[in-house]
Parts: sequence; C-alpha cells; structure tokens
Amino acid sequence: MSVKIGMIGAGGIARSHLSKLQKIEQATIVSIYDVNRDSAVQAAESVGARAADDVDSLLNPNEIDAVFICTPQFARDDLEERAARKGIHVFVEKPLGLDLETVQRKEKAIAESGIIHSVGYCLRYFDTVLKAKEYLQGRTIHLVQAQRFGTTHPALWWRTQSMSGGHLADAVTHQVDMVRFLAGDYRDVTAQFGSNSIAGVFPDATIADAGAVTFSLKSGAVGTITESCVSPYHGGSEVKFFGPDFFVHLTGNGKTLTIADKEEKVTLTSTQDPSLEQDKAFVEAVATGSREPILCGYADGMQTLAFSLAAHRAAELGSKVTL
Repeated sequence: MSVKIGMIGAGGIARSHLSKLQKIEQATIVSIYDVNRDSAVQAAESVGARAADDVDSLLNPNEIDAVFICTPQFARDDLEERAARKGIHVFVEKPLGLDLETVQRKEKAIAESGIIHSVGYCLRYFDTVLKAKEYLQGRTIHLVQAQRFGTTHPALWWRTQSMSGGHLADAVTHQVDMVRFLAGDYRDVTAQFGSNSIAGVFPDATIADAGAVTFSLKSGAVGTITESCVSPYHGGSEVKFFGPDFFVHLTGNGKTLTIADKEEKVTLTSTQDPSLEQDKAFVEAVATGSREPILCGYADGMQTLAFSLAAHRAAELGSKVTL
C-alpha cells in the first residue's frame, strides 16, 4: 500500500524528513504547506509534490493518509486535532509544545480518534539504543548522568524562551527522552538555569545558556542532566547508566554504545540513520494499520515534555517539583 503524505512546514527539519521519505518505497509525498509560500513551493518542486494554499486544503483525507507536522513548537495551534478529526494519521516533531494542558488536550483528541501517531524522538530507533534497552531490562540502575553541549540555533524564535522553551525543551529533550526510554519515568526534578554568556552572542536572547538539573526516577535511581547551548569549543552528548555490576555508556546522541560488566567490555557503533528508521516505522504503521513499529507515540512524547516544563518550574520555585 502506498502511503500518501502531506507536510506542514518547509524548514530544515521538514526538508530532512522529505529526504528520508524519498528513500521509502511505500511513501508518496503529495503536498506541502508553509506560511512562507516560496519555501513551500521550493520544497514541493524538489520532491514532485504540490504546494498547498493553506492548511485546510492540505488536510484533505481524500488526498493524504498521513501528515508530518514540522512547524516550530510555538506554531502548532490545533493542527494535530484538526488532522485527528479527519482521520489523518499524524507524525509530530518534538517537542510537542510549550504548555502541558494544551498538549494533554491534543493527546486526548488523538487517542479518541484512533489514528496512528508518532513523535520525533528519533534516537530511540538507533540499534545501539535498542540494544542498551534490552541489556538494561531487569537490571538495577542507581545513577544516571546525561549531558549535551553545543552552540546556538540561528533562528530568532529559538533563542526566545516563550517560543522555543529553551535548550532543555528543544534540543536536550532527546537526552531527557533517552533516560525515560531506557531507565523509566521520572519522579521529581530540581533545576537551576544560568545566563552568563548568551547575551554576548545574542543580546535579545531570553533563553538560558546553561542548565544543571537533578532528578529521581520512579525506580529509585537518581541522576543529573547538564547542558549548554553556548559551547563553541566543546560539543557532543552522552548518557551514562551506573549499576552495581555494570556500566552502560551512550555517546554521539546514541550512535556509540559501550557496555561493561564482569564478563566483558563491548563497544558498538551504529551505521544506521535513526531518522530514516523512524520515518520507515511510521509509514509502515500507517500502511499496515499496526502501531507496533512506532517507538514513541503522542502520550509518550507528552511525558518527556512534562519533565522539561517541570524542570523550568522547579528553577522558578527554587524547590523540587514532582511529576
């Protein structure tokens, strides 16, 4: 079965999905909409699709089976609900939004509609990450350490807290999600965010340039997440899991996995493109009607967002916030 796809958004992440979808035999890109008409036309021409005049004309169940929603988190409005009401399957980029109540309302509408849904936490699809999940199953983790360092995003909206949610919600959300995926749900969080340097790079920025987050998991494990978006001379990411008889280390956003225990120490580096694997899984799920290939649905992605929002709330309150 060919899966007919519409794309809302024609920016960098949307174009990345378009390039992946062109490699998937079952996927047919039908239409693209963006508030910037020229961007939509250029993207559509590059894949042999049409540029839709507006969202309503794109969200036509007679023309598409599924839609990729790739607008920034501040510009989603009620797109997911509109698609769900029409029975159109939905892929949504992370993070799901900036307000938990709004996202909860959308999750309810999606669940009630029965559509297939997926959220863009692509790192879950690395074979190395799945091997780590298999290894950690049933083992006792007592400490988690995660970090992500890098440089700023060029978009004005990204450096505006009310539009992006900050570095933790927008980018480090991948590490937040990896901890959940591999070690279980969060129980509580405390956090501090600083802004010592970002004004020197972007005087109009309202996001923090660094964050130090501590948390506990429902399992009883404790951990930290440290992050900075103003780190031009040192970048990268890693997540470490410590147990009494093992150590698991994921680096490069999950691309490389090291497992050490009393039996052996093994390092594996993935050759997969997790974004391609993610898009394949969504297309396959729509084609077959089975959600099984999808590793992160909307409710799951909502829980990852809840942690980031809770961390900022904890920083504002100066106290622990329970999830």
